[in-house]
Amino acid sequence: MIPISSIALAAGLLSGPGSHADEGQGSVEIAYDCAVPAPAANQQTDGEAGKQGDADTSATASAPGTPTTVRASVRISSGLPRSAAPGTPIDPGTVTVEAALPYAQLAPLLPDDVSGVTSDATLGVLVQQGKSSADASWSSLTASTSAPPSDGTLHLGHTGGAPTITVSEAGDVDLYAGELGLKISPLPTGTDEETAALFTLACTPASKDSAGRRLAHISVPDGEEPGASSPGASDDPSDTARDGIAVEPKDGADTPAGASTCAADMPSGEMDISQIPDPLPGTVLTPLIPLDGFRACAYAVGMTTVRKPNGTVIINNPSKGPSLMNIRANAQTQYATEGPFYFRADSLGELTLPDADSTLLNFGFVPVTAKVAFDNDPITISTGTLGSPPDQQNFAVATFFQSLRVHDVKVNGTPLDVGSQCRTSKKYRVTLRGDFSSPTDVYANVLTGGILKGKVDIPSFSGCGAKGENLDRLLTASLSGPGNSIVMNQAPTCLPDLPEPNQCPPVIPPLPGAKTS
Repeated sequence: MIPISSIALAAGLLSGPGSHADEGQGSVEIAYDCAVPAPAANQQTDGEAGKQGDADTSATASAPGTPTTVRASVRISSGLPRSAAPGTPIDPGTVTVEAALPYAQLAPLLPDDVSGVTSDATLGVLVQQGKSSADASWSSLTASTSAPPSDGTLHLGHTGGAPTITVSEAGDVDLYAGELGLKISPLPTGTDEETAALFTLACTPASKDSAGRRLAHISVPDGEEPGASSPGASDDPSDTARDGIAVEPKDGADTPAGASTCAADMPSGEMDISQIPDPLPGTVLTPLIPLDGFRACAYAVGMTTVRKPNGTVIINNPSKGPSLMNIRANAQTQYATEGPFYFRADSLGELTLPDADSTLLNFGFVPVTAKVAFDNDPITISTGTLGSPPDQQNFAVATFFQSLRVHDVKVNGTPLDVGSQCRTSKKYRVTLRGDFSSPTDVYANVLTGGILKGKVDIPSFSGCGAKGENLDRLLTASLSGPGNSIVMNQAPTCLPDLPEPNQCPPVIPPLPGAKTS
């Protein structure tokens, strides 16, 4: 018999960024009132009221074109410890802010054909120790999810790092949630309208009672003499500190700086050109011409939407120190000697992806979380042109084989043992292509980067389960199948062996569809 925890897992393991609910000091659920910007008059659609969800969706009534206020249920958790020592930085660990919002009031601000949204959250936190206090900002917390939601409620599971806290003296410390800002934008479909649809929700706690907003209580026993120096504190006046409490950014928590240059060695191996478009009839090509290539590297970030649970997972999260793709650029080429024009350049890339977090508020309130590990083979990136104007066709193709492994599964904070080898039964092909009909983010070549999109078929799972419980069929029924979309944004490549300007150091791009300031 399948346990209820496994049924919860089956309902949607891969629905968005991860959560650490009920770890550390547990989670706190707080009601927020969020001010929704007024939509343009032509954004109002019929039947908006019919999209109301099952969550608490009370909204201040308003005429079309005026701002509204919606009630959001927000669940906040972190890895804050229960005790700490004076002068030692207190690390909140991974912070999760899970917001449930009525979709009906947000729909007029989104394109009609929206398939999902991304969100960037900033939470104000008050740190209190006796009569001393300081303000912290838990920012750059990212989330993505599919839209419109099937239950009428938009679930955004934001995760990210947070600044450390250092107190110079003994005394209990309490943290309280304050104002919350959510910057929301739709996932890209290649239209200018969608890219411009970014909006911000300004949310304030619905209750003024501080007890209901307490995130953590930390015991700080007397371990040092009063007034002892605080090794974690900073002399920088820009740090947020008052009365012996210092709040300092954790290295790389808010805006990862990225690598300074590329790896010393270039990728090597055979390239896969099986997915490139065929030359036009009558074209005679040269044999493949191997080249030495040149050293390059770039960051590529994106997201995948798993069709069965209809949820989105961020790949190589740009806010969490993403991995760098090392590239042998222009490693081989091929061109036409007779007939219609044809030219192609092939590059070889290697990208070891970090584990991705995923979460689902199952049944509207039970969080199911997991980590997803990606095992990638070398990536062949081919760009080129066939034919001549006015019938010229440009192409960009990235292809490789990949497998998935699921681990660290938790249902409502309780571990569900799927074993250490719960993975797809075989590797599957990933092929991403550039969209040259789009006016922006065109992937012209590996040096300029851009947007690549595709769909993959996820095979069955094997090796899932422990202690005699076989979960292979459950994972297969939940996740396997065709039509799972991927969209990636590659930044321009850094070329460290070329003279400046060589696009170095490599930059971390935003998620596809996200706005940059």
